[in-house]
Amino acid sequence: MGLVIAPFLAWLFVLSALPAAVPLVLREQAKACARACLVIGTGLLTWALIGAVIGMFLFIPAALLLLVAAFADAGSRPGGWFAVTAPLATVAVFALIVLAPDPENEPPPYFKATLDSTQRFHDREFNERKEHLRDFGATSIEVSEEYTGRLELHVGMPRDFSEGRSRDRLKEEIARLPGVVEVDFCTYRTCDY
Repeated sequence: MGLVIAPFLAWLFVLSALPAAVPLVLREQAKACARACLVIGTGLLTWALIGAVIGMFLFIPAALLLLVAAFADAGSRPGGWFAVTAPLATVAVFALIVLAPDPENEPPPYFKATLDSTQRFHDREFNERKEHLRDFGATSIEVSEEYTGRLELHVGMPRDFSEGRSRDRLKEEIARLPGVVEVDFCTYRTCDY
C-alpha cells in the first residue's frame, strides 16, 4: 500500500519493512526472537509515528503485532529489565538520529529589535536608515507589528560575515536606529532576552 501511495518513497518503505523479517530468522531461539520483536516493534512504532506525514503510519499495525508477539509465549518473554530498557534505548536512538538538530538546515540567526512606537512604521528617517543595515551585512530587513502598539524589526544576517563586517557591528547599527528600545540576538530556537 505504501508503494502505491508514494512510489517515489518506495526505497524508504522497503527499508522500513526489512527489519520486521528479523524475528523470522530467530524463530528457533524463542528468547532472542521475543527480544528482537520488542526492539524492532518499538523502533518501527517510533518510526511510524515520526514518519506519519510521509505514509509510515502504515507500519503501525506491524509494529503493534511485533510488540504483542514479544510477550505472547510466557516461557520466552524478554524479561523485566529488557522489557523496560530496550524500548527506552530504541526511542532514544531514534530521537538522536531523526530528531537531532541539523545546523546546516536551520535558518540563519537574526536580530530582533523592539521599537518604541507604531509610528516608526511611517518614520522617514527610520526607514532610510534601516535600509543602510545592508551595508553592515544584513540579508533581510522586515518590520512587523507583533502585538498591538508594538513594532519589531527583524534583521537577517549571514552565517559568516565577509571581511570588515561582524555580528557585533551590525547589532550596534541596529541599536542606533531611531526608536530602537532593545536588540536581541535570535536563532531558530531562542532569543537572548
